[in-house]
This record gives sequence, structure tokens and C-alpha cells, in this order.
Amino acid sequence: MTKSQLPQELLRIGRAWPPDVLRPKLQYGNFLVALSKSKEHEKHITPALIRSQQRLLENRLKEKYALSDRMLYPASYPEKYARLVGQLEDVAESSAEEEGEKPTGFLGRIFGR
Repeated sequence: MTKSQLPQELLRIGRAWPPDVLRPKLQYGNFLVALSKSKEHEKHITPALIRSQQRLLENRLKEKYALSDRMLYPASYPEKYARLVGQLEDVAESSAEEEGEKPTGFLGRIFGR
């Protein structure tokens, strides 16, 4: 990949980045898009940066370092992560419904305050 192709590749990765429903105004994909368009930071866009962002986007590390069932379902609280995921999904749904309301922050969205 040539030096001139790196910003276009970063732009492609930024546009493909999944949205963060818990922080709708702070999207990592938007940061990558802005970085790819910045002439000031063009020299910092390296092949290593592109490879690292591609690995994150494709969840390669999640596959390489898979968590065991003992980690996902701790003996002291087996439903801990399933419950947490459920709460996060509820927050995402309520955020979509309350689009016009002022956000109350991360913990406020999770705990309903």
C-alpha cells in the first residue's frame, strides 16, 4: 500500500466503524474519518496504524484471545455479564426513543437516573 493510499484506507475503516449507542455524540469512526482528511496529521497515518484499526474493526483479537466459560460465567455471579449486556441494550433502545431529550451520562443511562 502506497503512502497516498493510507488516508483512503483509514477513511474506509472510519466509515465502516460501528456506532457507539452509549455515546452518540462521540463516535470513534468520525475521529478516524477526520484524521484521514487532515493534511496536518497525514504524516502520522502509517501502515501499522491501518493494520491495528483493521484488526479492531474485524474483532481479530476477540477471536485470538477468546474468553473461557469460567471468565464469562463466574461462579459467584454467573449471570453477571448477561445482565450487563441486557442493561446496555435497554439503554441503547431508550436512547433511540429519547432522541430529543438531553442525555444524562453513561451511568445515568444505565441506572435510569
